[in-house]
Amino acid sequence: MTIEELRKKLIKHNLDAYIVTRNNMFLGQDVLPEENKILELCGFSGSAGNLLVFRDKAFLLVDGRYELQAARQVDSSVFTVVCTNDSIGSWIQNNVENPCTFGYDPWCHSVSEADYWNKALKRHTFREDENNLLGLRISEHPFNIFEHDIEYAGISVEEKISYLTDFMKKNSLDAFFIAECDAVSWLMNLRSDALPDTPLIRAFALVDKEGDISLFTSDMQKTENELARYKGLNIGLSFSHTPKKIHTIMKNHRVWTNNLPDPVQDWKAVKNPVELSGFQKCHLRDGIAVVRFLHWLENNWQQTDELGVVQKLHDFRAADKNFYSNSFETIAAFAENGAVVHYTPSPQSNKKLTAGSVLLLDSGAQYCDGTTDVTRTIAIGNVPREIAESFTQVLKAHIAAATALFPEKTPGCALDALSRAQLWRFGKDYKHGTGHGVGHFLNVHEGPHSLSPRSCSVPLKAGMVTSIEPGYYQENAYGIRIENLYHIVPAETSPMLKFEPLTLIPIDKRLINKYLLNKQEINWLNDYHKLVFSRLSKEAPSELSDWLREACSPL
Repeated sequence: MTIEELRKKLIKHNLDAYIVTRNNMFLGQDVLPEENKILELCGFSGSAGNLLVFRDKAFLLVDGRYELQAARQVDSSVFTVVCTNDSIGSWIQNNVENPCTFGYDPWCHSVSEADYWNKALKRHTFREDENNLLGLRISEHPFNIFEHDIEYAGISVEEKISYLTDFMKKNSLDAFFIAECDAVSWLMNLRSDALPDTPLIRAFALVDKEGDISLFTSDMQKTENELARYKGLNIGLSFSHTPKKIHTIMKNHRVWTNNLPDPVQDWKAVKNPVELSGFQKCHLRDGIAVVRFLHWLENNWQQTDELGVVQKLHDFRAADKNFYSNSFETIAAFAENGAVVHYTPSPQSNKKLTAGSVLLLDSGAQYCDGTTDVTRTIAIGNVPREIAESFTQVLKAHIAAATALFPEKTPGCALDALSRAQLWRFGKDYKHGTGHGVGHFLNVHEGPHSLSPRSCSVPLKAGMVTSIEPGYYQENAYGIRIENLYHIVPAETSPMLKFEPLTLIPIDKRLINKYLLNKQEINWLNDYHKLVFSRLSKEAPSELSDWLREACSPL
């Protein structure tokens, strides 16, 4: 569909504008290219954004991570790119003065979001699109569902379901509707190949108070028929994560609804001992694969480019017998491409590596026993002093969070500020969060917790896994990010929590100006590299020993 075709439909159906989201019915999960209506309409491929299409204008709303990428990808004569942290509703409230009738797909927006529009934006009208104006929103390609073996999952489905039936009993519910695919996948110990890099099962689940389970994929009529059976009964669901259409179906069939946070998300976020052991094992193997790549790169960068980097790193990881897939599309960004926070190379943008700048390499893998995500910024030849100073400042920001001691129930925004403040001292900042939760053979970006300015309501707990990844981006020049995954553990010497590293990959010492680091920061780096060497040297091939010893030597 083209934007001109959509505008004709607006006129035909008496709409002033249409709200286009990247979502399909499984809100907040990744989508396939053929499901991405924003990509189809304007060419923007980023993983977050909203498009407002009016009869005579169009606005692409993105956050700071995608400001440069959106400007590169869309036709500025047709689409106005707006960098904002506002929600769609807030932006409309503040920027659309004349009363408008907006169409939206009720499968692709949450109950909370649509209800907010209708209650807070009184001068506008928001109409559920019953005519499917944008066409197919969920791929019809077949996919395979498979069990995530108890050897890796650690807790049986029966035990997990018992947590939920206890929760329903305490809240006087007859059933609970789970709309988030990662929660359904974890609860049922099921995975699928529906998405290339994220092995979750794309399904809703309805669990009754006896523990009986109904799963729904894309059969919307089956979903409605099952929900209709609960007329006059109480179903719990999270309004902020359930499609508006599901709530409308329940209301139409006179089902009583209770807006409750999905408890599965909290249980899933705190990894059990088997999951944590899997994280440790897969990070050891992942570390060896990435070190093999770094050793290769040091000797071959003159003959490669960004796409070559992506392929070679994949080959090293894929040699592991437990490798399933990448955990996201690899970001291999050289020189000025690194300033595009979520850049991925294409034949059109592919840059050859040349001396004098840095390669920002953000990558990860899905293994049966865990998920990895790491970013390293790598010197290619001799780099300018400015880049080394920026790198060292980002390292200071990383260390500030990595060494923090904090009480249980500390919100993620506190750790975000602790890290970010190190860069503020130098007049620098970054337009993304400092860290995100990570699923176990699930989403590489997983809630409910994160380290970001917006994450002030979800407390951090022992057993959670999170990234720490501050960065700095100089437009048209370079990008820097340093990312490790950590799990949160009790501190030994105080009633506090701390971060324990999972990632085992050297940080490029060639980019460090050690005179910008204090003694404690140098000690952290040396201790981290000592840990990396002690773990990897026992498993790494003999031809890597000299390289690994030098990469992990004290600063």
